[in-house]
Amino acid sequence: MIIEELLKETRLNAGWTQKEMAAGIVSESFYSKVERGIHKIDADTLVKILKGRKLNPVVFFKQAIDIASNEKNTASNRIVIKAMHATDCRDLQEWQQVFEEYKESSETGVEYTQWLSYMLDLARAWILRSPENITPKTREQIKRVINEKNWNIFTFNLLSMCLIALDPEQVKYFTHKAYETFKKTNGILDINSTTIMSMLATNFLIYAYLHNFAKKDYQEIFEFFQSLPMLPQYFAPRMIFKYYQALVNQNQKNIEKYGSILRDEKMMSVLQDNKN
Repeated sequence: MIIEELLKETRLNAGWTQKEMAAGIVSESFYSKVERGIHKIDADTLVKILKGRKLNPVVFFKQAIDIASNEKNTASNRIVIKAMHATDCRDLQEWQQVFEEYKESSETGVEYTQWLSYMLDLARAWILRSPENITPKTREQIKRVINEKNWNIFTFNLLSMCLIALDPEQVKYFTHKAYETFKKTNGILDINSTTIMSMLATNFLIYAYLHNFAKKDYQEIFEFFQSLPMLPQYFAPRMIFKYYQALVNQNQKNIEKYGSILRDEKMMSVLQDNKN
């Protein structure tokens, strides 16, 4: 309905009637049905109408593309928020409900961004703490992510989710590379970059503990957490750091202390089952 709605919006903004907008290219009746979504309009006819009203077709189609992209992002973000809640709670049943919503709405015509299916696949892997059920399609996407040469905040975000599918040496290498890139770009000064880096660092800690990394392997990421500004938005990352620091140092008192805080905040995804 994007073209139809944009045509109507353009016409109303210009103060034209439907007859004026049709510009003699199509009948007023036909044009009216186009706006209402009853009739489809081919590209050639649409371009003639736009030119008839001295409107730039390139600008018009760019607006349509931008609207479509925003709608995809909005729809995708709704699913992402639900999926991340399921992941934080390590609730496979909740994840399944989100996945069914995504699947059913896709079948009814709702458009989502391409990366959403990969994100859902990886979210399930984090809940299960196993890459066993990751699809071949997602694995191919992971290869593209880790082979990306020009890293940016979007790469960091995807890499954060991808760690669960990598082997231990890859996780060490790519986390180090991400942190080095972050430091070189003064990422600590940018809230978005710091938030994404903290997500990657958190997933590293979960993975590292599950795979029995040596104490020295944690030091670089512990350094990152210690560098976080004392701001409210970094409270959770600091608690996660304190919890894993206690795990690595086998400080049972602090394990229970910070584990309790994280449990109260429903951050079940970061807790280690055999320690709480």
